[in-house]
Amino acid sequence: VQNALIAALKEEENWWGGWFKLYEAIAQDFQYPDANNLVIFPDNHDMDRFYRQIDSSLANYKLGMAFMATTRGIPQIYYGTEILFYNKVKDDHGYIREDFPGGWAGDKVNGFTGEGLTPMQKDAQEFTKTLFNWRKGSELVHAGELIHFGPRDGVYVYFRYIGEKKLMVILNKNDKPFDLKVDRFDQVMKGITSGKEVLTGKSISWEEAISLTPKSPMIIELN
Repeated sequence: VQNALIAALKEEENWWGGWFKLYEAIAQDFQYPDANNLVIFPDNHDMDRFYRQIDSSLANYKLGMAFMATTRGIPQIYYGTEILFYNKVKDDHGYIREDFPGGWAGDKVNGFTGEGLTPMQKDAQEFTKTLFNWRKGSELVHAGELIHFGPRDGVYVYFRYIGEKKLMVILNKNDKPFDLKVDRFDQVMKGITSGKEVLTGKSISWEEAISLTPKSPMIIELN
């Protein structure tokens, strides 16, 4: 899944690349006794930092972390990922495992207080805090079933559900605003026209399509 996620974020969309690789990886879950018990991760101590792997794209960072927080499995987030750690030398384990800034004598940057972090690092950190603090209380993510739909037009959509309680996850790679028609997902959300977008905390509604902002995730607790 880690390899598929990197490819999904970086490759152009077609029937063999982009989101399709991630869709295909998740489609193999039938091979596991319980895919919910798998550990998933964007990076770890033995590979290049996630931010380096996705070519220093904050938009791709947010898409990737949204996936990590909402798909099946147990997410493992390596320290520093939330402030865009980037190993300066490829495959150099010294840089991959560098000290977290803050709390050490002489540190000019403090990842705990935010002092010295760049605007992009602060953005990533705040996004990650919001995302995973919400996840703590989400029964649908912790215990819900997963159903996903084949990626189309640069958008990957899946749902987590327990009975009538449903969560919709939309991962949009398009560089321009996009209207996602919802009739394709009638199997799960027929008759549902509103919900709460958890990243913004705002209530949203729609009729035939959901308006998506460019290169961004949307996580909706459906009403």
